[in-house]
Amino acid sequence: MNNHETTATDVQLPTVCAPGEGLRVASGGMVYRFLATGAETNDKYSLFEATLRPWEGSPFHVHSREEEAFFVLDGEVAFYTESGRIPAGPGTFINASIGVIRGFRNETDRNARMLILVAPSGLEGMFLEDGTILTDPTQEAPRGGTECPVIAGQYGIEVMPYDLPPV
Repeated sequence: MNNHETTATDVQLPTVCAPGEGLRVASGGMVYRFLATGAETNDKYSLFEATLRPWEGSPFHVHSREEEAFFVLDGEVAFYTESGRIPAGPGTFINASIGVIRGFRNETDRNARMLILVAPSGLEGMFLEDGTILTDPTQEAPRGGTECPVIAGQYGIEVMPYDLPPV
């Protein structure tokens, strides 16, 4: 079989997630709306919409299992790597490969939203295990600052022992 052939068991129906739909999970102070998980993508990738309140985000950490890509939809998010700070407004795309130390934070006084794609899938399990499923569409995440789920190590993520730089 060549790379373009598929079998009947490989074919999935299209996944459609209309505005306001999708499982919403609060984890680490952010709300993740699951747009596609491994169950819908043959475990190839997962896609989330993340809402970050002011001064919330993710500490310096490194993934050992998946590529992680970000696309800012609304607001501004400051991304940090060992090379420095990357300011990202609407339309900005950032890819962080396996092994790249990264962190991010909303450093403004209004919410920010971004898409997060991880490949391969699996990271959704961490959010489900660590977080809280939100059933009310107006529910927000508990305050979390820039913390990483305690179970991150079980998902191949190492949290660095130093903080994001002060603003």
